[in-house]
Amino acid sequence: MLWQPAGYPNIVSQMTSIKSNPRSLCSSCLISRLKGISAQQYALVFKTYREQIRGLTALLLRSFLPHQTCDVDKRANCKDKGYNFLKTTGPSSQKKDPAHKKENISEKGREQDDKKDDDDDEEKERNRTELIRSLVTFVSVMLFVWLLSPSSREDRSPAGQSHISWSDFYHNILLKGEVKSIFILFSSDEGGEDLAVIEVYDGAVIKGHVTSHGRYVIKIPKGFNFEERVRQVEDELGMPLKDRIPIRYGYPNSWIMVAMNLMIVVVLFFFFRQMFQMFTRTKDGNRVDLMELFSGGIRQAKFTRVDVASKGAKAISFKDVAGLKEAKIEVMEFVDYLTSPQRFKDLGAKTPRGALLLGPPGCGKTLLARALATEAKVPFLAMAGSEFVEMIGGVGAARVRNLFKEARNKAPCIIYIDEIDAIGRSRGSSSSGRGEDEHTLNQLLVEMDGIGTQEGVIMLAATNRADILDKALLRPGRFDRHIMIDLPTLAEREEIFNVYLNKLTLAQPAEAYAKPLSRLTPGMSGADINNICNEAAIHAARDKKPSVDKEDFEYAVERVIAGVEKKTRLLSPTEKKVVAYHESGHALVGWMLKYTDALLRISIVPRTNSALGFAQYLPSDQKLYTQEELFERMCMALGGRAAESMIFNHVSTGAQDDLQRVTKMAYSQIRSFGMNPRVGVLSFPSEEEQPGQRPYSQRLARTMDEEARTLVAQAFLHTQKVLQENKDKLHKLATTLLEREVLNYDDIEKLIGPPLHGKKHLIEPHGWEGIMPDNGIPPKTTSK
Repeated sequence: MLWQPAGYPNIVSQMTSIKSNPRSLCSSCLISRLKGISAQQYALVFKTYREQIRGLTALLLRSFLPHQTCDVDKRANCKDKGYNFLKTTGPSSQKKDPAHKKENISEKGREQDDKKDDDDDEEKERNRTELIRSLVTFVSVMLFVWLLSPSSREDRSPAGQSHISWSDFYHNILLKGEVKSIFILFSSDEGGEDLAVIEVYDGAVIKGHVTSHGRYVIKIPKGFNFEERVRQVEDELGMPLKDRIPIRYGYPNSWIMVAMNLMIVVVLFFFFRQMFQMFTRTKDGNRVDLMELFSGGIRQAKFTRVDVASKGAKAISFKDVAGLKEAKIEVMEFVDYLTSPQRFKDLGAKTPRGALLLGPPGCGKTLLARALATEAKVPFLAMAGSEFVEMIGGVGAARVRNLFKEARNKAPCIIYIDEIDAIGRSRGSSSSGRGEDEHTLNQLLVEMDGIGTQEGVIMLAATNRADILDKALLRPGRFDRHIMIDLPTLAEREEIFNVYLNKLTLAQPAEAYAKPLSRLTPGMSGADINNICNEAAIHAARDKKPSVDKEDFEYAVERVIAGVEKKTRLLSPTEKKVVAYHESGHALVGWMLKYTDALLRISIVPRTNSALGFAQYLPSDQKLYTQEELFERMCMALGGRAAESMIFNHVSTGAQDDLQRVTKMAYSQIRSFGMNPRVGVLSFPSEEEQPGQRPYSQRLARTMDEEARTLVAQAFLHTQKVLQENKDKLHKLATTLLEREVLNYDDIEKLIGPPLHGKKHLIEPHGWEGIMPDNGIPPKTTSK
């Protein structure tokens, strides 16, 4: 049992006597029991006898003895802060030792925390109780309304029942004895027809079928005595009086329907009003207005605010942005204007309104925009284009206004909209389905360069689909600069690798890894490079290594490009042989032709990207291709199918991806590049750009198909010729690949000799010497 203060049983006994006679309370005796108890002891007493002390406090307050009682504790629910059980109002209570004072201060802090927790718990419990009470009331009233509604009564309205004629009722129901009761409804409108509601027995057979209708309705014309005709039939049948059909009369209960509907509306109103009051209560107990909530919540622009002048903001400068040399030079003009605008105004230069950052995803568009805000030392408001549009009309335009209003209040300021193509699509003649998007775009155009446009706000936007943007958005005066942020070059990739590698714990200096990694990752963006470094660190941590080494980077590059090895997916010997000759065909054709990419590695190890094997090449930085170069690339892509056909005299489904790329290259030469003499020097958009629309005749389309088929056939014949002339090398390469599963450049050179047309733009093997094996994986692959 926990410790009890001396005299505590007497305190409890006094509480019992107080209930019967509050005036009999001996305050001096009670207070003397608690006087002298330390803060720790009192906290233990309060924790153990919490309810008793609360009850005692309530009794003291109701006994009208405030001059003898004090604020015991906020946890005792005493509202008068002048009361305290642990001290009296005499002079002795003013003399306290410092230690006791510190104990009281700490105890007061604990009391405030407990009071806050209790208030939160009570608030949650009160909300929960209100919610349960409202739900129970709502369900009860709705159940009561349902029970009183005509649909639950026997004499309900005939609406929705099956209507029949007197003839059908007479022959199929009445004469067969299937009638249980009849209820005749008199018309409430003058001149209207009366109705007879016929209720049949359960399982009644009508017209040879068990009926699914429990009631039928007959319209009674004027002058027709329905009950008299029914009784006449019963007399003809000789039916006893006790077995005759009960017939009742009544009027439609439309007033009940009106009352019930009105009651439902009232109940729903009070129910949702109660719910709204519960969920719109602020922390201080006040209520917020519905329109104010709507305007401040749904219509509020939910942007990300980066204020470099505020403390704690993470600043990103141009030094943190590796590469992007040309883009940095372009945006420096905006920095100069924001830092010293008077120099531009003195020369009569207009304020640049904005810049559009174009380029593939992951190339650093957002990072460059944040660095611009840091260099210019102005606030930076960022928002995604998809956040402007909601299902409610007018929200997008309202959010645009709200965003620019906030930017003008903080001017000079930078607004950055990521993926602006979500709201900046080109406006067409048809307005169906795009009215809200066009309203948002129109408001953006007005805010950027309209009558009420003010200086001091620079607009930055990023997209990788500039071709679908509206022309009014791209014109000078809105986006004055179109900055292209392309994939990083070799030197830029090395800089990016140095930035991310310096954040890792490496086995060797970052410079030793950056150069070979940059050469093995052509075509990768900054986000891809960051992913490779992160995957390497994760792999090292998984293996519990003290630092990241060459094996981790090798695994990371393979994982990002080709996926993880599928060790549980084993190929049969026949499938493995087919895959080996397929990949050897790709490698050998590329090895023997002049205008193909440099081969780095071939593998027949299955990967998670559904590839049974792949040949990896190092693409060049070449931007222009001749017809001969494209033809040889088609031959290299057809090398796998040609090898299968020549060795096994049959083909498999593994060449699907190769054939798709070859077909695309053939049609591009004929339809887009003007490289076919029959079609001529014409260029038409691809089907992907204009699906379902062909700006040429069917005759020309047939000509294109014939020429594309001829071109692919010529490439396939040339590929077969190359493989036939080097059939021994194909067997040697495929046999070794079956044994080792992976071959790099050096292995292939030892097997079949150097390339026929000399080494191409190849990474020298010594680039990875001392770092990792020469088996890096560039992004360009041909998969089986």
